Amino acid sequence: MRRELLVQNPRPDGYHLMMELFGCDPEKINSRKFLHLLVKTAVKKAGLTNLGSRFHQFDPHGVTGFTLLAQSHISLHTWPEYGYLVLDIFTCGDQKQADSLADEFLRRLHPARINRQVVRKGFQFFREELDTA
Repeated sequence: MRRELLVQNPRPDGYHLMMELFGCDPEKINSRKFLHLLVKTAVKKAGLTNLGSRFHQFDPHGVTGFTLLAQSHISLHTWPEYGYLVLDIFTCGDQKQADSLADEFLRRLHPARINRQVVRKGFQFFREELDTA
């Protein structure tokens, strides 16, 4: 991997997007192969750098997956018997990339309902530093 692809945000800040997707197609969210390909495609479209993934298919159903990014990580867990997927996206500072990745999940999975929570990390530290400068 070329070194320039691994340039990091020099500040310790980030955008943490946590989503619950309800009413997803049980077949799609019970397929390790489908979800792994979805993550790979979404990461590429968002312009993020995939450093490696690990996905596991549970028996009789369910998938858990994790993708390490140069910009942070993505994790997901599914309960197909409930049509339920939990998605966690953390990026170092770039909201647009995280939102683009999430949009690809929504486009491909068509959930009936979504719970979305955002936590910004590191911003208090910089605000205090700027106030004292």
